[in-house]
Amino acid sequence: MENITINRLELASELANRELEDNWRDSIKIYKDEEAGVTVYTEEAQDVFNDLYEKYDRLIEYCKS
Repeated sequence: MENITINRLELASELANRELEDNWRDSIKIYKDEEAGVTVYTEEAQDVFNDLYEKYDRLIEYCKS
């Protein structure tokens, strides 16, 4: 078995962002200013992202053992 080193925070963030964009785009506004060139979530999207982030962070932690 090969060990792979990952940045847990970055992976959880990427996975949460991907799920947010894939599954919530049609039901909530995700970005405050799409022209600004930076990712700024609306308050509602930030709440969803936070929940998803926690889910993926726990999953990654579980897989570590």
